[in-house]
Amino acid sequence: MQNTKAKTASVLVSAILAMAGTAQADVIPELAAKVPARLREAGVLTVGSQQTFPPVEYRREGEEVPVGVSASLLTEITERLDLKLEFRQAEYSALIPGLEAVRFDMASGGISDTEEREEKVDFVNYMMSGASILLRQEDEAKYKTIMDFCGDTISTMLGGRTIMTAVEAASVDCETAGKGAITAEQLPSAPDSRMQLDLKRVNGYIGDFPALVYMISNTPDKYVIADGNYLLVKYVTSWAFPKDSALTGLVQETVQGMLEDGTYLAILEEWGMQGAALPEITINLPASKR
Repeated sequence: MQNTKAKTASVLVSAILAMAGTAQADVIPELAAKVPARLREAGVLTVGSQQTFPPVEYRREGEEVPVGVSASLLTEITERLDLKLEFRQAEYSALIPGLEAVRFDMASGGISDTEEREEKVDFVNYMMSGASILLRQEDEAKYKTIMDFCGDTISTMLGGRTIMTAVEAASVDCETAGKGAITAEQLPSAPDSRMQLDLKRVNGYIGDFPALVYMISNTPDKYVIADGNYLLVKYVTSWAFPKDSALTGLVQETVQGMLEDGTYLAILEEWGMQGAALPEITINLPASKR
């Protein structure tokens, strides 16, 4: 399984993740000196990742190494900290439990910082994002907001608490207005959830806005986003860490330096995500507090 030495070796990444021409970073001694002793001795930063969220973090067909804007940022971080980067695949809903069980040092792959989740883990906020509704192109005129799904069915990925809170609140509004409730089908992965839309079992798939834009760019005649760029919720894409981990502040400091020297924005631009750039890299600052 994925925890064997053979599997671990197969997913170690370094220069490969630079992708798209990002130059290799130089080690920054003053930052590398702050790496916790356990990690410094191991020489590896392990990252739990569900690897199905392009362009944030995903695996291309036939490849084992994840790519994406988060993967490129993490590659730069580990280069500056003089560490190797190792991804360990996990379902989205298993990322925070995996941190609590010490299966990896940090978790990635499109996690949103929320006040509720901060009770269990800490976050480094590195990108703005939001949840939009993907539609079949022929339904573009029918659905503009979540309220158009009263008495209808949508799908989304299991574990997306922020999204489900918004859907549940809209469903209550639907019923108050004398319309039917919204039914939400939750599945373990983004591809499984989106497939329900293709099979016409649901009429909308709620997912991360950047990922939906990326999907549409690859299939321009198949899907649209509700109302062009409708956001059901706004949230901050983040990396998660065990409570009080020394890594939290170190990663924040490293990425803040990348922002100040231009590397952060350059990496986002490589993935077409420059519009999601934050003006400051923060810790535990969810959308609800902004």
